[in-house]
Amino acid sequence: MGSGFALLASHPPVELWWLTFLHPALLLAALSADRAGPPGGRQHLRAAGLGAMTGIVAFGPMLSWLIVAPAGVLGWGLLVLVQAAWYAVLGLGLGVVLEHRFLPLLAAVVGTGIDAWRGIVPLNGFEWGAIAYAHVEGSWMLPMARILGGRAITFLVVLVSVAAAQALFLVWREARDEGVSQMEAALAAARLPLGLLVGGLLVSILVTIDAPPEEGSLDILAVQGHDLRLWEESVPDRPLHVTTNMRDETLRAIGDGPQPDLTIWPESSIDVDPTTPRGERLAPLVQDAIDAAGELLAGATMDADDRENERFITALRFAGSFEEKERYVKRRLVPFGEFIPARPLLEWFPPLEQVPRDALPGERPQQLMTSDGVRLGVIICFETLFTDVARQNIMAGDEPAQILLSLTNDASFGETAEPAQHLAQVRLRAIESGRWAVHAALSGSSAFVDPDGNVFDPTPLFEVDSIRREVPLVSGVTPYLVIGDVVGWLTRLAVVVLAVLTVVGARRRRVASNAAE
Repeated sequence: MGSGFALLASHPPVELWWLTFLHPALLLAALSADRAGPPGGRQHLRAAGLGAMTGIVAFGPMLSWLIVAPAGVLGWGLLVLVQAAWYAVLGLGLGVVLEHRFLPLLAAVVGTGIDAWRGIVPLNGFEWGAIAYAHVEGSWMLPMARILGGRAITFLVVLVSVAAAQALFLVWREARDEGVSQMEAALAAARLPLGLLVGGLLVSILVTIDAPPEEGSLDILAVQGHDLRLWEESVPDRPLHVTTNMRDETLRAIGDGPQPDLTIWPESSIDVDPTTPRGERLAPLVQDAIDAAGELLAGATMDADDRENERFITALRFAGSFEEKERYVKRRLVPFGEFIPARPLLEWFPPLEQVPRDALPGERPQQLMTSDGVRLGVIICFETLFTDVARQNIMAGDEPAQILLSLTNDASFGETAEPAQHLAQVRLRAIESGRWAVHAALSGSSAFVDPDGNVFDPTPLFEVDSIRREVPLVSGVTPYLVIGDVVGWLTRLAVVVLAVLTVVGARRRRVASNAAE
């Protein structure tokens, strides 16, 4: 349980990032203590149970914001169980390598690999609560993300944590058996984990790189307009209310002053297709904002052509008139939130009535461009969680995007820790890409994020507000943007290889045992 609490408290709202170093060590300690129990198959079941308990303790409270969302208690419970199942696999994997002399290195591979698999399986995956996201609060390891991505931070944390725990255990055991006078021998017994501990720390400190240089800037206004708490959602026309707020705040923020280079409206700012009879009441509001702002990037729900029951979740760029210049379509959709997998088989289930229309994913990575030629990388809502989506969109053009824009809603989650946890993902994406990021949230917290993950001008939740800043642009690339998630793919492969070797080894031992009998 202590391991789960350490992971939980390292993330918002507590944000004690250094507790991530206790998380792997405490799980290993629980697994080691359990080895005193009877051997055999039950031992593996207990290892899985300890892993699952860690997942429940961490993700039960961490994901509790789902309870207030349309997903409700059922959605929260199912998602927590999925995370607990992955942590059961983690417990099994760590149990297999528990007595190996290279335990710290193997634990880092298994821990990072399970997180990487958790990020794509099932149904696009859900790598919420990964160790690396906690480190945006000030860890010295952050520059490593520019080189090998956030999973390199997870790898090093597990390596350092387990190496320290193993070294302490070996020294304690040797001193207990041989006496304190034999401390030199005790330290010699712990030479390998101590070497891995020192090596991991040195790599995390010395292997670093600065963000690419800044070239030029863009005057950006980000507007948020959702001021309705959950108990206030019964307004007669919520889409009209929100879009009106967005228009009014845009006009107020610009006033008689100069137009910004780009105004950003978050996801769902236009929640009904304004080009259809159902949404035509929103079109004049959008036009008013365009007249004031000049150039507008707006999160909009658009109907799929000739498909009444399907939609696109988009970011639309307007310039000078209510005529769409470009659109980005969200690529990684949320199952049971934005579409229903196997809908014909499941649509009888009453809670799923809250998702009457499936969203369709964008077909390819895409980069947008302002009228002045500034290249924009765009991600929508929980695409912040998928490092490959952000990277591919930044690199989609002939030249890499110069800034990263994150458009999200978050209103469904109320005044919980979700907005802060969500912002932590944007902060890591900014560090990986070496770019400034603009996190525009419909209900807050909106903010600017620099390439070191620092947050500027955060807005309060559920208040109509706006922030404006001259945001530096970046044209260069980080090593991570060039090579991608090498750590994730290698550790995924290593986990599969380890699983195969474990099964083959167990089968050979059974055959040998039967032959001996």
